[in-house]
Amino acid sequence: MQPVFLRVAALVWAGLSLLLALHWFVELGMVGFPDGYVTPFARATGPLLHILATACLGQGLYFLFRGLFGKGFAVRGLGLRVLIAAVLTVAPVLIVRNCPHSRTCSSAYEALTNTMMDDGAGG
Repeated sequence: MQPVFLRVAALVWAGLSLLLALHWFVELGMVGFPDGYVTPFARATGPLLHILATACLGQGLYFLFRGLFGKGFAVRGLGLRVLIAAVLTVAPVLIVRNCPHSRTCSSAYEALTNTMMDDGAGG
């Protein structure tokens, strides 16, 4: 019973990772729509978000392969892999996407780039 549960868990994480990567690639492809204006924040974070979306796609394929063809799963090993994958790909994307809404993150962005936070929101 345990190996079936672990395979299903790996496949669920793979599916979630692949869907997130697809969603992020579509969002990145829509930057500047409909008027073509790309904000300085989008230009600054675009390359990082592309790398993270590609890493999420890679982890999705890895967990898909492991879930379908992998031999020998351990709860601790799978849980640790999923946690590492989430910390390295999903968490940074969420931080970058929510940065304009966080005073601390916005202040850090402005201090690092020496520019005002311009994410296109406003009047």
